[in-house]
Amino acid sequence: MEECFKRLEERVREILQGYNRLKQEKEALADKLRLKDKSIDELNEKLKALDDRKNSVKAKIERLIQRIEGSGF
Repeated sequence: MEECFKRLEERVREILQGYNRLKQEKEALADKLRLKDKSIDELNEKLKALDDRKNSVKAKIERLIQRIEGSGF
């Protein structure tokens, strides 16, 4: 009977160790995911800024072309 309790205690200890290890891994992955999400948000902001700049330059070039065409060149 004592041997059964020792095996049970050992098994419970192993399960708790595994649980704690998995919990730490989950927290580490959640932190990693938060960093990746933050990085994606920053890249999306940069991409939007570049797209806005591209559209602004495009509009300026189109206005210049219209002025050149309008002057008879």
